[in-house]
Amino acid sequence: MEIIMESKYQEEDRYFKAKKRFNKIKAFYLHLLIYFSVTGTIIFINLKFTPELQWFWYSVVGGGIPLLIHAFKIYVFNDYWEERKIQKILNKKDNKQIWK
Repeated sequence: MEIIMESKYQEEDRYFKAKKRFNKIKAFYLHLLIYFSVTGTIIFINLKFTPELQWFWYSVVGGGIPLLIHAFKIYVFNDYWEERKIQKILNKKDNKQIWK
């Protein structure tokens, strides 16, 4: 009985972690869509009305940096990365020898 409850708990835990990750990825794609929509509109306005001064680069860089940070948080420094680092630190402490 206890084993069944534990596996059910693990299954629910995996489901909620997957759902949380899915929501983060979905939010990133929304951020990406908004970035390209707004940036495209700004580039169009800039090149249509003041082509001699390309001020749209401020928007490209200003919106691109947060987008890159968001991407790194989702795909590089995610929960799995955090868990691996914690395990690595714990293993280092466990394997440390005390010299007398």
